[in-house]
Amino acid sequence: MTAVSKLLSFIKWVFLALLAYILFVEVVLRIVRRYYHFPIPDCAAHLIDNPIRRRIQPPEKIVEWMGVKPDMRLLEVGPGPGTFTFAAARAVGETGRVYAIDIQESIVSDLNKKIGHLAVSNITSELASAYELPFPDGYFERVYMITVLGEIPDKQCALGEFRRVLKDDGYLAIGEFLPDPDYPRKSTVVRWCGEAGFELADDFGSIMHYLLLFRKV
Repeated sequence: MTAVSKLLSFIKWVFLALLAYILFVEVVLRIVRRYYHFPIPDCAAHLIDNPIRRRIQPPEKIVEWMGVKPDMRLLEVGPGPGTFTFAAARAVGETGRVYAIDIQESIVSDLNKKIGHLAVSNITSELASAYELPFPDGYFERVYMITVLGEIPDKQCALGEFRRVLKDDGYLAIGEFLPDPDYPRKSTVVRWCGEAGFELADDFGSIMHYLLLFRKV
């Protein structure tokens, strides 16, 4: 087989793999997720933290768009492997704190191991439901979730809790990533949040991903 033939064969297999991905994730999985909402499995959560995604959706840029400052208290819902958790922790500094909650014990356990391994002292990861947050009213300057809102069945209940624990001058940040099977359009997220007592304050991003900031009304 000549070099040209090998190259053409490689391109063919890459194309077939890409086509299979599009058919499964962007068609089949989206249809399934439309009717059955469930959190991303632990094994898949680790796959989504990769160099390609970090290049397209840089955690440091997301944190910058959220307007995170030192001393702030942040709540992250659905941290996964901590893709954005550690960037947020660096931004709030030693006197700030990031609380990361998830409903899956394996996610929380793995994140706590990573926190211990990296010796990070300003992150608290715990098991909790978005429907009943274990925090007092007006406790956080920012509440954020990245590619999570679409997985929550009762969005209005969760958004109501986010509004409760958010300070009056705080912001709710919702980020989405186009390849995610639960990806909602911006207009859909704005509608969901509007029904829960939020209004759009700012809009960042590109075709591949976006971040919306909401304030309480």
